[in-house]
Amino acid sequence: MTEIDIFTDRYEHLGTEDKKEAHRLGLWHRTFSALAVNPSRRRVLLQKKVPGRYSFDRPDYADITVGGHYHAGEDVPAGVREVHEELGLPVSYDQLHPLGLRQTAVTLAPDYLEREFQHWHLLPLEIDLEEIPLADAEVSGLVELDLDDAISLATGDTDTVPARFASRTDTGLHHSDGTLSRAELVPNYLALDQLYLRLFVTAYRYCAGERTHLFW
Repeated sequence: MTEIDIFTDRYEHLGTEDKKEAHRLGLWHRTFSALAVNPSRRRVLLQKKVPGRYSFDRPDYADITVGGHYHAGEDVPAGVREVHEELGLPVSYDQLHPLGLRQTAVTLAPDYLEREFQHWHLLPLEIDLEEIPLADAEVSGLVELDLDDAISLATGDTDTVPARFASRTDTGLHHSDGTLSRAELVPNYLALDQLYLRLFVTAYRYCAGERTHLFW
């Protein structure tokens, strides 16, 4: 059982609740999220999860690089532990670039209501895909994309782009080249507030040297 902090829709703290119960009841809570970008190579990373993590059927989408719930009592910088847990990298919070807060609500299943205050970050990583160990058994792999290709995929200007994959196998990580299609992206992140596009454009501006007022 994981206890998380719960809030009003105005981000006023109410107390704590079990994470599963918070989703069942649709209680507002906090999450940590980060998009990894290699500034010198202008590449971004997306993550794939091991199937069967949810109480509902969810396709194997290429999701944002790092994401997870804050535990009860944690402050915002403490969310960097998600980078340690999912990617296996020793990153400190001061290496991240905070982007701001996204408030979102969506019903994913009758027993899974996602009402979140998402604290978003850019995670600059000047390392090769092969150097990321992937510590979390719940992460099945990573997808590396050229930033311009990622933007074209998010806008719908193209349906498929070249990609490099790190995939978990019985013998370790396997690295390969292939393609990623627009259909493999989370549909809600393509529609509504166009989260993929907004984050990819933010990464583009970061690579161009901008450091202030990047979010939205």
